[in-house]
Amino acid sequence: MISGQPIDSLKLQAELEALLTDYSTWRMASPFALVFFFGSRLAIVTKALFQHMTNFIPVVGVTFIAVVRTNLTWWQGILIVVALILIITFIVAFLAYRRFRFRITNESIAVKSGILRITQTDVRWERVRAVNLERGPVERALGLAQISLDTAGTEEAEVQVPAIKLQLAELLRAKVSMDSTTSESVEQEVSSEGRQMYGMKLFPLIKASVCTPGTLTLMAAMLAAFSGFTATMQNMLDYDDNGENEVFWVNALNIAEQYYMSFAEFVQRVTTIPVTQSWLGMAVPGFLAIVMVIAALFAARAIYFCVTNYDLRLLRRDDTLSTIRGLFTKKRTNIKLERVQSVSLKINVRELGLKLCRLTAKQSMSGKEHMLSLPSVPTSVRDEIVALASLEAGSRLRLDPKLQEFQPISIVYLFRLLIAPTLIPFFAILIPTLFLDYQWLIWVWLAYLGVWMPINVTEAIVRWRKAGYVLDSSSMISKSGLLGYSLDMGKLKKVQRVRIEQSFIQRFTGKSTLTVFFATTHIVVPYLARDRAIQLHDYISHVITVRDTEWL
Repeated sequence: MISGQPIDSLKLQAELEALLTDYSTWRMASPFALVFFFGSRLAIVTKALFQHMTNFIPVVGVTFIAVVRTNLTWWQGILIVVALILIITFIVAFLAYRRFRFRITNESIAVKSGILRITQTDVRWERVRAVNLERGPVERALGLAQISLDTAGTEEAEVQVPAIKLQLAELLRAKVSMDSTTSESVEQEVSSEGRQMYGMKLFPLIKASVCTPGTLTLMAAMLAAFSGFTATMQNMLDYDDNGENEVFWVNALNIAEQYYMSFAEFVQRVTTIPVTQSWLGMAVPGFLAIVMVIAALFAARAIYFCVTNYDLRLLRRDDTLSTIRGLFTKKRTNIKLERVQSVSLKINVRELGLKLCRLTAKQSMSGKEHMLSLPSVPTSVRDEIVALASLEAGSRLRLDPKLQEFQPISIVYLFRLLIAPTLIPFFAILIPTLFLDYQWLIWVWLAYLGVWMPINVTEAIVRWRKAGYVLDSSSMISKSGLLGYSLDMGKLKKVQRVRIEQSFIQRFTGKSTLTVFFATTHIVVPYLARDRAIQLHDYISHVITVRDTEWL
């Protein structure tokens, strides 16, 4: 097949039938698929450790005990634990590879997966929204590809088949998306299909990596996990129980003190500041260590962002948008504008300063591999994509937080935001003040009135002023945020259901909460006037009833 040349449906069917003769019965994946199974299992382990930092407790605990109670150094203990994790992960991946089977016919695709429990998944091609291709260095060198199917209503890819022939992968994608071209590689396919709407060069990539969210949250999770680990170890090894545990804790404290003093002396040599001469000075190395850890986390997330989003390109061909990205693994994602259920916009503080935003267009509840995700792109790209999605739905709304048409939320919502963070601490301080005569409660009141109240009142006011909604005859947008902004837009013709509910406060004030449910998200408008909520509910329900297009 010649790159970039159109093929008709008969030729597509003929080529598919010729290739599928080898895949119509159950078969194992290519031996190179073992790389996929190992990488996916290792990604699961890494994600579990970094997303839930409390999972670090047993790992750190084993390393800590091994170092303190043996002659191992910290580096040796860490290397042994890492090696054990890699060995166990490889064994699990090898077993998963050996049990994996797949079958592809002209009507459906099926896979068998699992180790102890075998699961068979059959998906008919009519249910598939898109076939996405992913190619790493090994696949590109060997002419292979990994495919994943995006099906309606699933949160994860139902079917993933690694290391199949690139020609077959592209024919399957063409079968589903009705594309009229194919190619020998993802890179050639990009150059021959569609108009490039945006390309992220090196400097915009670095600037976008600075805006990567989640680093401070990761740091807080690490501190929480370390605190939990310390408490767990203290409960397990109470040094008052026996002399052996007392020796254990003495050795542990000596090791920690030794490392801290070495770092303090290094700081003193470099800066010529006598940090070891006073207790206040000894706090400087600890502060520097925290700064270094935060900087290292920022750098790690920025490097990961640059690797996964290297050479990001956004392309359009007719009613299809595509992205391709990746340094080592080239990943391409396709979505059709008519199938877009919702579009979301996120802007954090750094992106506000750099005039960037994160845009996500979803066509189903599948994972990230089946959604159009553009991290930290200029607002001009945002406007163009939203205009395409909105005009397809017959709307002219824009995902702009400064849009004048946004309707404000009732001031009752502001008082609702203030109740919990202000009244609960107030009574928690008031009760002991009435029954106990402690002088230090004066300082608690000062902290509450001088620090806690101003912070919470300011936060509530900002959240209330940034909240809002807007809709026209075709689309609806909600807005929220504190330091940044979060906007969600859904097409009314894609609405699945709409609901009105009232809390006790809302019944007392004559307000209601309107919730509009889509396949990929839901939009909540709190504290609407009851009559207005009923009016919107009836209108959206009418749109659902009379829509003349099939839900996609």
